Amino acid sequence: MRIVSKLVSRVGGRRTILYLGGFYAVVAAGFPLAYAFEFRTLDDVTIISILSGLAGLTLLYGGYQLPNTDIRPDAYESVAKWCLRAIGAMLAILLFVHVVSGLSDVVANLLILTSLAATAGLGMGYHDGRAKTRTLDARERRREAERYSQELERYKTIVETVNDGIFVVDDDGNFLLVNDTYAEMVGYSRDELIGSHSSMVVEGSDTDPEVLMERAKRDVEDESDERLSYEMALKTASGETIDVEWTISPLPGRGADNEPGLTGVVRDVTERNRRKRQLEKQNERLESFAGMVAHELRNPVSIGQIYSRELSADENPEAHAYVTEAFDRIEDIIEIMLVLTQGRSVHAERTPMELAAVAHEAWDEIDGGEATIDIETDRTAVIDETYVQHLFRNLFENAIEHGGSDVMITVGDLPTGFYVADDGVGITESEREEIFKTGYTTAGDHGGMGLGLTFVQELVDAYGWECSVTDSESGGARFEFENVTEVEPVTN
Repeated sequence: MRIVSKLVSRVGGRRTILYLGGFYAVVAAGFPLAYAFEFRTLDDVTIISILSGLAGLTLLYGGYQLPNTDIRPDAYESVAKWCLRAIGAMLAILLFVHVVSGLSDVVANLLILTSLAATAGLGMGYHDGRAKTRTLDARERRREAERYSQELERYKTIVETVNDGIFVVDDDGNFLLVNDTYAEMVGYSRDELIGSHSSMVVEGSDTDPEVLMERAKRDVEDESDERLSYEMALKTASGETIDVEWTISPLPGRGADNEPGLTGVVRDVTERNRRKRQLEKQNERLESFAGMVAHELRNPVSIGQIYSRELSADENPEAHAYVTEAFDRIEDIIEIMLVLTQGRSVHAERTPMELAAVAHEAWDEIDGGEATIDIETDRTAVIDETYVQHLFRNLFENAIEHGGSDVMITVGDLPTGFYVADDGVGITESEREEIFKTGYTTAGDHGGMGLGLTFVQELVDAYGWECSVTDSESGGARFEFENVTEVEPVTN
């Protein structure tokens, strides 16, 4: 039997039944040849062909219809084994009879009785297959129930341990489930919330619960399974108002008589919004302060510039040059400070300028030490000389600060702009987005305030340029500026 079981497992239960049916059907169809060659009488041939043929057809039909029954595919082998067991039992009986009393017609008995036995085994196999199917189904349902119970406990643990509030409402906006975090957030107990309408915790006339719920359901329907986020205010049991950000998603239907509801995750953002408002106020005060400082400084700077022009440059030309340059530098700094703090527009003051000339002026203003520069650009762009000169100066000073006093700096052209590159240590990919943020500096111990590259980004945004940072050919830093408005070169 073990050999038979292995054979059936290898061939397949359904295929074994079909092979058996095909065997008896072929034998039945070919047996009339025995009459043609006068080996058998017509009556013998007729009886054997009909009985074995009907049995073969029955097996073929039974094997063909197996997928349409309620028997599981993994129970097909059991059905096939019953057919083979029946054939084996009949063979044993025939052998016993043949030994005891002898068989008058061995061939006829073998074909007729084994085919009928296989048919009987098919019927018994059907019953056994259904019984095994019921057993296996029950076992799987039990395992599924256990898995569901474990998943339910797992999700329950997650819901109860997350730091965000979680709620479920039905289609009318009534609470079906809340976790402890949500209950603590709004100051009510679970018993008070479950069954109550969501309007008991919604704050403000502009966030009417009915309107909010309809909007949420409409958005969920429009967005299918997408999660949607909203910001609103909740009123707690103590009368306090808190700002929350809640994300909703559709809840799967719970039955034909109950429409799907919504499940939401709520996060208290009161402190975040408070810090945001505080930062906005600080920025407003900073802008106001910068404007006030600029206004108060312009007048004495203008007066100083007027009087410096009346001083004799012959007596002390070096001192006269320093004073004049200092006042001009203060005026430039005032303009740059307004760009940094107020995002002041620079479009009205733009004129066609040669970038090479502006870069040379910026280089002359800094103490380059042993650093060298190669200005290869011949581009003429519509810019403000003061701002772009300050941009070049910041980039040159940044290259010297990080690349060393003997750094080599190159200014060259790009298809739609220009670049400033050096052969220093370069900038890592993780730092390339951080370097433009206000206050970011690696030279804080040397007085750096982290405003130089911030100004570069502000100017790029004001002009509508595109700025990117990459590696230079020598492994240093390379700042690329694209989408620069270009005009024909200025001619003398």
